[in-house]
Amino acid sequence: MAQRSQSFAYGTKSATTASATTTIAANTATTTAVKRKSNIYSALLSKIAIELRQRITLADHIKDDIEYKNTFDGKQVVDKIALIVQTSDRKLALRIGRMLSAQRFFHDVSYETQLVDSSIYLYEFTNRTFEHNVDVTNNNQIIPNGIIVDLTHCYVPTCWDLKPCYSPICPKRFTQSSESFSNLFVSLSSSKSTIAKSKSALHHDYWADGVEKSIYDSLSKTERKRQENLYELIYTEKDYVQSLEYLQNMWIKPLTERPIIPASRKETLLRKVFGGIEEIYKINIRLLQALQERQSQHSIIHQVGDILLDFVIEFEPYISYGSKQYEAKFALENERFINPNFDAFVEATERHPDSLKLELNGYLTKPTTRLGRYTLLFNEILKHTPADHPDLEDLPKAVTIIKRFLSRVNAETGKAKNRFDLERIHYNLSFKYKADEVNLDLLAKNRSIVKQGTLKKSAQLESVEYQVILFDHYLVIAKLKIINGTERYVIQKRVTSKRSSTLVLPYLTMNTPNPMMAVPGAQLRASTDIGPYLHQNTNNGSPINGSNSSSSTKPNQYPIAFQHLGRSTSAPYILFAPSHATRKPWFEKIRAQQEAKNKRSPVFEMVSSVLEHQFIVLNKIHHFITFNGGQQYLLAADDGVYVGHHNYRHAETTPHKVLSLEKVTQIQTIESTETLLVLADRTLWEYPLDIVNGKPETQPRGRLVQTHVPFFYVGTCLKRTMVCVPKISTLRSVITVFEAVKRTDLINSNNNSSMAAIKDTYVPSEAYAVELSASMMLITSSRGMIMVDMRTDQPQREEKEVSSSLNLRQPIKRIAIFRTPRNHYFICYDEYAFYIDSKGNRLFTKFLIEWEGTPESFAFCYPYVMAFDASFIEIRNVITVSAQRMLFF
Repeated sequence: MAQRSQSFAYGTKSATTASATTTIAANTATTTAVKRKSNIYSALLSKIAIELRQRITLADHIKDDIEYKNTFDGKQVVDKIALIVQTSDRKLALRIGRMLSAQRFFHDVSYETQLVDSSIYLYEFTNRTFEHNVDVTNNNQIIPNGIIVDLTHCYVPTCWDLKPCYSPICPKRFTQSSESFSNLFVSLSSSKSTIAKSKSALHHDYWADGVEKSIYDSLSKTERKRQENLYELIYTEKDYVQSLEYLQNMWIKPLTERPIIPASRKETLLRKVFGGIEEIYKINIRLLQALQERQSQHSIIHQVGDILLDFVIEFEPYISYGSKQYEAKFALENERFINPNFDAFVEATERHPDSLKLELNGYLTKPTTRLGRYTLLFNEILKHTPADHPDLEDLPKAVTIIKRFLSRVNAETGKAKNRFDLERIHYNLSFKYKADEVNLDLLAKNRSIVKQGTLKKSAQLESVEYQVILFDHYLVIAKLKIINGTERYVIQKRVTSKRSSTLVLPYLTMNTPNPMMAVPGAQLRASTDIGPYLHQNTNNGSPINGSNSSSSTKPNQYPIAFQHLGRSTSAPYILFAPSHATRKPWFEKIRAQQEAKNKRSPVFEMVSSVLEHQFIVLNKIHHFITFNGGQQYLLAADDGVYVGHHNYRHAETTPHKVLSLEKVTQIQTIESTETLLVLADRTLWEYPLDIVNGKPETQPRGRLVQTHVPFFYVGTCLKRTMVCVPKISTLRSVITVFEAVKRTDLINSNNNSSMAAIKDTYVPSEAYAVELSASMMLITSSRGMIMVDMRTDQPQREEKEVSSSLNLRQPIKRIAIFRTPRNHYFICYDEYAFYIDSKGNRLFTKFLIEWEGTPESFAFCYPYVMAFDASFIEIRNVITVSAQRMLFF
């Protein structure tokens, strides 16, 4: 007699499984086990569980067109256990894995199968958060326990050989005879691999058993297969409908009628956990009745596609039901934790014979898994459907509709999970230190969780665990606490904004900076977003110096360094991942975020001017300017002045030195007078501009303008080009104003200068910066900003503090002012920027840009302003305030 088709069982080889990560191949298990020594006593099930949890790679997989997040396959479990216990016996590893599964350490995503050594079957770790008496900072208290006798050591001290000793209970003696027992164990377990299905299958005969022999013999082999497929579709649909009836009769009805759940939250809980079951049942009971009616008409079913096509278009309730499964599971476990009566009811009902030894979560996942199973069932029927059959037209349409529903279920599930997690974190979030409080705005419409995971404070096994959450705008390091069944997130460290952190850097490196490039006493800045800072003494999550070599990392340590590069730049904060497989997804998520950000249309085009590594730490560049219509540029470096040419076809040109001066910090050209001003070692020099065409060996002698100059400023005021040169002290500052005039006979006279002093301006405080507007000199000092009218003969006749509406915090040392097309002035400090009018009064009081970094200079190209920090360039829109781009060095 023919056998019933098994092609639709969960996890068949025809099922599609897609993984976002690479798992270890089976043939490498033995060789890796030899190379890698295990430091645990493999006879203890708890030790294996801890090690397995650290080594398993969680990923998003697809099974039956349904996406399962944070899952792993059965083959990976067996591979990892074989590595941990250092054995090539996969049957032993499988038996250990099933011992872990029996204690709910992990379970099948459908709650139907035990552990199977196959990449087709998917599993996930059980959420033990709501276990009673659990300290979430130490997961070792909730792991499985047991002893694997086959792997225990012999008590005889001299039993060191591979052969068993004289003891009648020597473990090696049992090992030699355990192969047959292991085979028996696996064979018996395999026969019960699908608990619920096996129980259900006992009530079904084979299709061929109910067909007359004459009719059976008259059918072709292909048609027999098709009828078997149709029979399986109908009896599995009947099982599915019975499962929905079980939920209604054994769960929904008792919970509604009996006072098991307090009335205040009964309706809400039933809606969250069981909402949609009744609507789905009404659809599928009608589908089952239609199929059974067609089956009763004749023992050979001719057509079924028309029925399926009529019903699959009504599967809309599956979308809302599937999207709420994550929240439903969470609500269920939370109620069990806080309500002993409900917990007792769950335990009793799951032990009832009608439950078929399947827990409630297994039944709650059936609608979603059934929707994914339809495509496999329909495709298998199509495979055995002859040409010119009506089902060849209807079934593909039904499959297409089902796949659209599945795609929507996956999309809506992801959105619902993200939204639920954000709400849960938002309402249960607190800060350890009040000074660190900030509004994370987690309920914003497009907010998302990019990556969430557990990292440890140190590499020690018993170390404190932190919940690290990477949002699309912030990075949060929190400690998880359970209070009355509710997860509470206590933020330990100051949250890091992605706009101001290394998380948005344009590239990621896996190594620390090269110590050979370091100068003694110099501090290196990390050029990575999240990178492993490998250091031998990085315990307790303490910050470390980024210049340490990666070669000092201890074995089996997988550190991740988080560093904030904003205004409050600090040393990297080190946390530890339990394994390389756990750390790798962090890097991948960050890289994906970086690549997505870099694909945005840039506000400005990046053009390389200097070859990489041409200027090293020993010769630092301090200032960069362009002249000659942007075709040439000048560099102020520690050892002199360099000139280069912009070539957009060959962007990476090589600048050459034209002046040999020590400690050049600022340069500026005045092209109208063909003058080059150079500030070197706090001395201001004047040179003719044509020196850019010479060499250091032939450089002319510059004219000394002034000594003890911290900086100078060149700008236009009263339609005249002016140079402001301050001489400052703590108590006062004198700013000498020069006017740039055309040279008449510079070649014949060494005393002829292109700069004529026109006035001195006195300020009774230390001047930090100077800026010129159309008629004013703006001086940033320790007393605030002072405006001096340059049209008066008497300096400081008109002096006023800018905008009393701002409480300026001292000291503010950087200033730049730009005129906008609307004749307003946009003023930039090193902390913030805002608008003022020509009289110094603040405009648009609700407009304020707060810089993420500490800018040292600014550039303006309406409607954008660029703020240059030592580590990055911040580009802001002066109309919307929004950050357009972060360019990191």
